Amino acid sequence: MLKASIEISGREQRIASFRAPAPCGRSARGALKGRACALLLFVVILAVTCCGPAGDAAAASSEYQVKAAFLYNFMKFVEWPGDGLSNTGTLTLGILGKDPFGDALDEVRDKTAKGRRVVVSHLRGLEDAKDCDILFVCASEKGRLPQIFRGVQNSRILTVADQEGFCQSGGMINLVFVKNRVGFEVNVAAATRARLRVSSQLLRLARLVLE
Repeated sequence: MLKASIEISGREQRIASFRAPAPCGRSARGALKGRACALLLFVVILAVTCCGPAGDAAAASSEYQVKAAFLYNFMKFVEWPGDGLSNTGTLTLGILGKDPFGDALDEVRDKTAKGRRVVVSHLRGLEDAKDCDILFVCASEKGRLPQIFRGVQNSRILTVADQEGFCQSGGMINLVFVKNRVGFEVNVAAATRARLRVSSQLLRLARLVLE
């Protein structure tokens, strides 16, 4: 049985137990169990309502704690090409612009994804993005999107944001906040151009898929 929980604004939202699907064979047991657990947890995150205690600051904190969890799960459900990740044993999430997460990314920093340690880096400028595997483009950079996309177009970088029209402008994944719930949109064509493969499991959970 898999028990999943996620803490939002200091309140633990306990979710009922789920039974992971039985593996097809002994050799695949570990891989299938890990994949099933990750997917179930991601579905739980999708179902969480982000209406925290009263107050705009508390609500924003709740929202970005959930968005940080989404970023971590995207690392698990996107595949980079063999030459796409660095040889340093890390997976780097770069934050470009005015960071809206506060301390929410502390829950992501130093976790493991794809056998690599997650590093969170606050970038001084676009030129620093070359060392990133995921680039989160903050809302403060919305007016610079064409320049940013040109700057990373030959890189194996997953671009993510939470701003209206991001995927339509050429970004790969956009986090959206609708009716107190966090969801996401995916631009498959943009990811494919960067030789990134978005899991079909992830696409089934997306609110919008552009191909």
